[in-house]
Amino acid sequence: MERERRRAAGWEDRISELPDALRLQILSLLPLKCAIRTGALSSRWRDLWEQRWPVPSSLRLRVPPGPSGAQAQLAAVDRRGRRRVDVFSLTFHAGQLSQADLKRCVDYAAACGVEDLQLRLDGGGARGARGGQRRAGALAVHFPVGSPLLARLSVRGLHLTASANAMVATLEVIHLHSVSITDAALRRVVAACPCLRDLELRYCRHLRRIDFTTVGAANLRSLTVVDCSRTTELRVPAAPRLRSFRFSGPFLCSNLFSGVGDSFQDLYLCSGGPEAGLPPTNLPSAVPHLANITTLTICSIALQYVSASLATIVKETNLRRLKELQLLMFGMANSNLADIFSFLKTCSCPQLERLFVQLPTNTHDSFTRNYLDVAEEEQPEDGLENLRLAKMTNFKGHHNEMRLLDFLLTKASCLKKLFLVAPKEDHSQGLRKIQSDVLPLFRKAEILERASAGTQIVFSGPDSSQAQPLHSEVFIRF
Repeated sequence: MERERRRAAGWEDRISELPDALRLQILSLLPLKCAIRTGALSSRWRDLWEQRWPVPSSLRLRVPPGPSGAQAQLAAVDRRGRRRVDVFSLTFHAGQLSQADLKRCVDYAAACGVEDLQLRLDGGGARGARGGQRRAGALAVHFPVGSPLLARLSVRGLHLTASANAMVATLEVIHLHSVSITDAALRRVVAACPCLRDLELRYCRHLRRIDFTTVGAANLRSLTVVDCSRTTELRVPAAPRLRSFRFSGPFLCSNLFSGVGDSFQDLYLCSGGPEAGLPPTNLPSAVPHLANITTLTICSIALQYVSASLATIVKETNLRRLKELQLLMFGMANSNLADIFSFLKTCSCPQLERLFVQLPTNTHDSFTRNYLDVAEEEQPEDGLENLRLAKMTNFKGHHNEMRLLDFLLTKASCLKKLFLVAPKEDHSQGLRKIQSDVLPLFRKAEILERASAGTQIVFSGPDSSQAQPLHSEVFIRF
């Protein structure tokens, strides 16, 4: 019917009239993403891309233990022949492959026009290892890998080198985990990828300065840097399309957000734990660039910087689009509570709907009574009018936790749900402590009377999956 209607209108689709075998041959010459999009051409093309390979287009190799495991996998690759492959995944342990074996696999994937290349060495520099510098005899991958269709590259536990003046116009996603790579090599990789939109660096402990000043990152949408422990400087001067920046590690000294545009919406900033120092940083001066963010996670150390400096830099910062705020509190002393109040007073959040507070797990109540005549930080008078949900994790009923709870119930007039989650350690005991110790405190302090009639307070254990924040992956242990 559709074909006859088009012919009657004088329009003829000669490509769709081709036999299936020829149309499948056309699809075999296209990248996977483009092949899938052909389904929108007509009913004859719909789902045809699923049949474009007579054999599976994903090749996932996991080298088994034993002296002959690697050779058996390599022989299987040879038997397959050089047919196109969308995904090539290779996982092995230290000592199972030689440098020549690894190069052979990478070259094979490139010859097959791989679009998604995943290389993983387990036990050779994973999280927690003293990684960073290249070890003697460490296996290396050279960039670019040679595939004309490469769109995604994931490397773990290997050394990565890079050629200067290379060009990989198709590469959009790069994930490096526990990779030994120099600052210069990373710049060459980024410079070679004009379409790069997602860059993730985890536990790359040789990196010191992530600087894209000379290479640009015009199409970068997401940047994640996690525990690159020597990295203290990050410069991305021109990233107008950056939407998400997630950082966990030492405090950054360089300007963080001067080059972001209006599309910047998602920020995760966590620097160290209680033992971290307070080196010089220009973080407070970057806060005015965050007016358009909708999701913010910030740790108590960063909160201390911001709260101490905002009043001298700008009278008031309006986070007018912020919908969700998560506070990662490494301590809950009087000063920490004051930092929370100072932030909420100085940074106006008129659209804030969801608040998550990750409290410290220490059992000692860090509240100290103020014996000196020192004025405490006053609570904000407004700013929580639209708050609908709040969640306090590792809640133990300590003094400053109760003060924060009292503040939320008093000021958040539209609060619908408040979750109080017991600590992970012996959470059954934590729940019993809430029932035996905290509830009487509620009654004594008349906290419940200050809650609005529509507020539901839920006590739960740490296994509860209710009301998870967008940044549910916390990169540092409490």
